Amino acid sequence: MATGPPVRSEPELDPPQEFVTIMDPVHGSIQLDKYLFKIIDRPEFQRLRKIKQFGGVYYVYPGGVHTRFEHSIGVCYIAGQLVEALNKHCPPEEEKLHEWFTQEEKMCVQIAALCHDIGHGPFSHVYDIAVKEYYKKLKSKQKMKEFITSKEDEYGDNEKVDSYVEKEELPKKAKHEYRSALIVERMMEELTFDKRFEKDKSRYIKLIQDMITFSEQGFDNAEETLPSRKTYKQKAFLFEIVANGFTGIDVDKMDYFARDARGVGLPNNFDWRWYTQTAKILECDDGFHHICSREKDALNLYELFHTRNLLHRTVYWHKTVAVIQEMMLLALVEANKYIQVNGRPLLECWEDKESFQLLDDTIEDFIVKKTENRDGKIQIAMHAVDGANDTARDYFLKIKERKIWKFVGRQQNPKEEDIAICVADQQNPKEKDIAIHVTDQQNPKEEDIAIRVTDQQNPKEEIIAICVAENEISRKKIKDNLKSIKTKFNYGMGEDDPIQFHYFYGKMYPTHPFHLDKDEVNPGKKSY
Repeated sequence: MATGPPVRSEPELDPPQEFVTIMDPVHGSIQLDKYLFKIIDRPEFQRLRKIKQFGGVYYVYPGGVHTRFEHSIGVCYIAGQLVEALNKHCPPEEEKLHEWFTQEEKMCVQIAALCHDIGHGPFSHVYDIAVKEYYKKLKSKQKMKEFITSKEDEYGDNEKVDSYVEKEELPKKAKHEYRSALIVERMMEELTFDKRFEKDKSRYIKLIQDMITFSEQGFDNAEETLPSRKTYKQKAFLFEIVANGFTGIDVDKMDYFARDARGVGLPNNFDWRWYTQTAKILECDDGFHHICSREKDALNLYELFHTRNLLHRTVYWHKTVAVIQEMMLLALVEANKYIQVNGRPLLECWEDKESFQLLDDTIEDFIVKKTENRDGKIQIAMHAVDGANDTARDYFLKIKERKIWKFVGRQQNPKEEDIAICVADQQNPKEKDIAIHVTDQQNPKEEDIAIRVTDQQNPKEEIIAICVAENEISRKKIKDNLKSIKTKFNYGMGEDDPIQFHYFYGKMYPTHPFHLDKDEVNPGKKSY
């Protein structure tokens, strides 16, 4: 009996994918959980596309144009890889406890990694510094108003007034880490929450916030309980991934060192994949469970901090970068006198979430060209300070036209730690405008400005020029035209070696963590 062709059954559909693949220039093909894209597609996160990672560095290094957007995605990816590796390296005696990280905690780690920089303002750290300077002046003005009025004749000089002003601490929420935590809270409350989180939504949000701010606040809530019924102390390793306040070894640095070095053409010898292959969680002698490394990996970890040192010395604090970012900072301070965002001054937007979301690097276009106004939400204040508009605009135009301040000299180990001295607003200063005096005087006079010029290859003498002002007016002119920029170079923990705070384990004793002395590692001479 003839039969027709077999009836073809409908092909079975593949189960829906739970991840999305992205091609990253640093890490290659990466996969992220679909839920994370609910955050990535939010306007709060998309704003990071218009905030350069480097601030003003790209004016010196043309390849440094990557943004906080791709950096945040890279940090999220490394965090996920590290969590998976740590779960795989769970020792046999802990297997009955399942894994170190629950699925909910893994997602919290990745959300914290993804959103850790969401609180950055225009030009990245430049905005933070501008807010700090503005706040300091604002508090000083409020605090000293009556005092200055009553002592105007005696303490009228600005420097003497500043010396009387007690140092005011910037509110925590003004720092970008805390802004990130506040934005995350609002964003997560507005999102349709993943079903895995519904039961303890508020506690998971708190965990995400604490992971973002841990390097700033430390462990002041070690006994707080997680939804998994473990305390923060029992799961201290949760806070060593995104912003490690114990040693500084975290996925944030692992991504931005690799990404920044690639952007400017410098080497990065730290291999984060090697780090994840041997990382494991062990209970240490301080009572906490820490992420520990194999003893032989100490040299690889040192490369992380060597790269940090190299980038700070040659990129972040390049003499021209330092000058340009100082001019950008002053431009923002001047712009604060006439620009309002939703009715708030530019440098007070960190106090209002809605206003802050309107800020990114395009504020420069508004200052220079007035082409970006966010539907009228960014505008010129009715009572703007005369001349502030032109001053802020001139700073940015001078940067673009390379009419920047002249670098005069550097001191590597001065008593006051001055790194760079710039002659303000002078492209070709005359010799007499640069005051350089002997630096080994114990009690130099006020009019003698001590600068050691070290950027000449074969100077006959350390003292290149000596100019002692002949009168008070010329002395003040010289002093007003000099700007010092101070910084310190280290491995991120001041004079301490962060590797000596990290726990290691050996081949013969894989469950007994210990510290390594610097002599045991012998990474070569360490330069601070």
